[in-house]
Amino acid sequence: MLSLFKSPLRVLCLMLLFPSLSFADAIGKVVLVKGSPLVVREQQHLFIKRNDKLFQNDTVITPVGSRILIKFNDKTTLSLAENTEFELSKYEFGKTKSDVSFKMLKGAFRTLTGKIGKQENPKFEIHTPIATIGVRGTEFWGGMIFSDALDVTMLSGKGVYVENELGRVELTEATDGTMVKPGMAPSTVKKWSQDKLIKAAAATEVKKKAQGSSSFDY
Repeated sequence: MLSLFKSPLRVLCLMLLFPSLSFADAIGKVVLVKGSPLVVREQQHLFIKRNDKLFQNDTVITPVGSRILIKFNDKTTLSLAENTEFELSKYEFGKTKSDVSFKMLKGAFRTLTGKIGKQENPKFEIHTPIATIGVRGTEFWGGMIFSDALDVTMLSGKGVYVENELGRVELTEATDGTMVKPGMAPSTVKKWSQDKLIKAAAATEVKKKAQGSSSFDY
């Protein structure tokens, strides 16, 4: 009879001794992959594939030729360009209140907020080495691939703010954009050209664009 309890007892002991290894709930999953993306978890580098679960504190890495599309529990979607490092630092989703704080270390991303963006006062921020991007229910793109600056554009929704210790700007209309250079405040809001929008879309595209579509496609 003792053998019946041996395995559960081992699991319990591991969880008590190593709380970081406890079976936390997944915050999302991989929807699409291109190439060989990785996740850094518990100091291990693991290849990830479609339908794999992702957890808070995971860092997703997309090497050259790799891209990934992630869907979180609230239906927020996130696509990462190649050469991107993105940390899923904090994801707390509740029915009426949520708190999300991610970190892009390099590269580019595109995201469309789900149920969190529809809440009254959502907190959804993406931190970068140059500035912080915050949203109020929207679809937007951010990246550091055109130059050493951070480029941000809003594609649709309620609004995006971009700020650092030197200033803050608000993006309130589709294709509004700003650029943040290291050591400088965000630039004055300016409409992105169609050419720049196309280049940004191509960088974070995970599957082919539907024929005749004028919007970003995954």
